[in-house]
Order: sequence, then C-alpha cells, then structure tokens
Amino acid sequence: MVVAVLDLRAELRRLWSAYYLVRAALQLADAEASLRVNDLEETERVLVTVGISLDLAYEQSSEQDKGPISEFRMQVGNLREDLYIRPEDMDYRLRRLRQSMLSLVDENRSYR
Repeated sequence: MVVAVLDLRAELRRLWSAYYLVRAALQLADAEASLRVNDLEETERVLVTVGISLDLAYEQSSEQDKGPISEFRMQVGNLREDLYIRPEDMDYRLRRLRQSMLSLVDENRSYR
C-alpha cells in the first residue's frame, strides 16, 4: 500500500514536470512570435516566464531530468543576455530549445 502511494506521488510529480516543460515550450513559441515582429521587450518578458516554468519543472522533476532541465534554464539565461546584443540567430535558438524540451517530454513518456 505504501509503495503504491509512493509510486503515485512519483508519477504525479513526473506529470507536473512534463506539464511545466510543455508550458515552457509553448512560451518559447510565443517568444518566437514576438521576435518575428521585432518586439524585443515582449520577447524578454516571455523568456522570463519560460525561466519560471522551467524552475517549476525542475522542482517536480526526477533526478535523471534535473540535468537537462538545468541546461534548458542556462540556455534561457543566455538567450536573455544575447537578445539585445546578438539577436541574429535568436529564432533558430528558440526553436531548437523548444524542440529539445518537447523531446525530453516525449522521451520520458515513451519509457514509462
């Protein structure tokens, strides 16, 4: 009985982590859209919300996912730093990061 409850709690945490990762990926799509219309302030604001979503995903994630999520958080910080000084390939970097997040969600779903 106790093991079943612990398993359910672990599954719930995994689901919350996946939810926050998907939310961060959708927010990155919003950042891409604001970048397309050259609204850098909105892009930066959205990147802040992506960071918050990733923080929440990290809190709920399993030990094996903490490394990749930490990497995503670092990349978001780098994107924010580069936004006003090196925006040239920002759309590509946003898209690549979004795809990496969704791949992690898919990878976790496939082996459960």
